[in-house]
Amino acid sequence: MELQNKILEQHGVFQRFFDYHPDGIILMDMNGQMVDANAAVLNIFGYTKEELLEIPLKQLMNGTADNSRQRLAIPHKQGQLLYVNLTVIPLMSEGKEVGKMLTFEDITQSLKQNRGLLNIQEMFTLISEKSQNIISSFSSDGMFTYISPTVTALLGYTPEEVIGQPQINFNHPDDYARLLDTQNTYHIDKDTVRFTGRVLHKNGEYRWYETTVEVIRDESGNILQKIGVGRDVTERKEAEELISHLAYHDSVTELPNRRLFKQKVQELLDDSKQQVHGLMLIDLDGFKFVNDNFGHEIGDQLLIEVANRLSAAIGNKGLVARWGGDEFTVICANIENKANLQLLMENIKRAISAPFIIEGKQLKIGASIGLSISIVDGDSVELLIKKADAEMYRAKNQLK
Repeated sequence: MELQNKILEQHGVFQRFFDYHPDGIILMDMNGQMVDANAAVLNIFGYTKEELLEIPLKQLMNGTADNSRQRLAIPHKQGQLLYVNLTVIPLMSEGKEVGKMLTFEDITQSLKQNRGLLNIQEMFTLISEKSQNIISSFSSDGMFTYISPTVTALLGYTPEEVIGQPQINFNHPDDYARLLDTQNTYHIDKDTVRFTGRVLHKNGEYRWYETTVEVIRDESGNILQKIGVGRDVTERKEAEELISHLAYHDSVTELPNRRLFKQKVQELLDDSKQQVHGLMLIDLDGFKFVNDNFGHEIGDQLLIEVANRLSAAIGNKGLVARWGGDEFTVICANIENKANLQLLMENIKRAISAPFIIEGKQLKIGASIGLSISIVDGDSVELLIKKADAEMYRAKNQLK
């Protein structure tokens, strides 16, 4: 007893125990917040300490850790399932509980080596009871053999409506080719594959799901079945699409911005070097007067109306973009002759010069347009813009 007390009284004993223990350890405060994690638990689940401590504990563990000892299936950072024995130990100070210590013993490999110890259907049931994801298994030919009860809350189906159906029945048609490519990799050399695609909800809508699939093979390497863990990433995909849209579109007019326009024009020039394309640079005459005298809100509304008129005038003949400020650009692909472009320029001028009625105010502006022709004036976006800019200023000077 005396020896035990001397050991425990040594400075840093608990810290060394925490740092070097072979099992993963997480310290949790009374609010259920993870406050520290040792190297072993980071190695088990594949996160950095900063990443792990930002994840809500319930999300990491697919539920709560109410029992002092339990077996859990927890996804690795890369998506594959890990199986652990969890032990929850209260941390006491002066007779009061101040937190909990959670220890994780990774038993994944031992389970794989002794598959008879845990029937796979029982494993699915255990996972499904608390999972916030959809757990499924399907045969080598893509037929569902199991799906967790969470499918009802997340996608509206009962398990009976899914089991026995082909996986492809629930995927968006536009994702079929990518899904087929992913499935083909199972037969090459991959045992874990991740696929992100749209899944059909029973109400007819599609939700984005990121599914990690682990392949189970027999001793000869033949596929016995595939296990999938799918999570709804619709909000993340929508956020990514919004960010992408904002990066390539003007926030006022919703037209393609300068970056997207230059990209599209360069792609056009690279893909059809022998074809003739026309590029227009359009500057609004009188816009500064409107902006200065009626305010930026009226100015923005005017830009939106100009964008609408330009889009209507161009139609399917080309791409309209906002270059910046009061300048717009147009690219017309595969033109037959310059006369058609001249006619289109006149239509644009008429459309812009017609009065605008915004918030009860009648506003009149005009348009100066510069034109450049590929092959004749250059074979790059920069050269075509430079030529069109010079032509546009020449047209503007003629108005003075």
